[in-house]
Amino acid sequence: MVLGIYGSGGLGREVLDLAQGINDFAGAWDKIVFIDDFKKQSVISGSDVFTFDDFQAAFPTDAAKIVIAVGEPKVRQILREKTVQNGYELQTIIHPTAFVGSKTQIGNGVIVQFGCFVSCNVKIDDNVLLQANSNIGHDCVIGNDTVVSSFVTLAGNCKIEERVYIGMSVPVREGISIGADSIVGMGSVILRNIPANVIAMGNPARPMKNNEDGRVFK
Repeated sequence: MVLGIYGSGGLGREVLDLAQGINDFAGAWDKIVFIDDFKKQSVISGSDVFTFDDFQAAFPTDAAKIVIAVGEPKVRQILREKTVQNGYELQTIIHPTAFVGSKTQIGNGVIVQFGCFVSCNVKIDDNVLLQANSNIGHDCVIGNDTVVSSFVTLAGNCKIEERVYIGMSVPVREGISIGADSIVGMGSVILRNIPANVIAMGNPARPMKNNEDGRVFK
């Protein structure tokens, strides 16, 4: 089985390190490559780089899986839909140091990095990225294509909708909801619900403006 890492930037190289570490222990994949439609190099960090079209030509759907390694939630959605529409299965990758509790559901294409804690009865939908040392409390729900950065802590019963981006070192009080396509700035403290399509920050965090273009990295 071939693993295609869709995205060859910094996050892609982090996911490569994660996948190679798993491979050293479990031999999960015969080959690990990058997919990048704007590639300028043929090899990055020792792994071949393919456009998506070239990847399709080289590796049939029954011989390869894909994981999305892009930090922009809206782009994660686009690449997830493209991957699935072309018949490829999304690969979930969980670092061996991560803890996943009982009766927790983890969707397709989820990345759980080093040192994460995911408590019991959590539901993580497809293509979610949990960066290193994030903590997800009991009974939380995290929607498709959401990015949870390092040192974020969600207390119990939080609901994070689709395509949310939570910056580093953000604590979230129990029972909070964050609406789809919202961005929470680094170091914010979430004590009340955040509506959809806003950029929120501060202590306590509050909406500062609408997330008009739906992008985190500009």
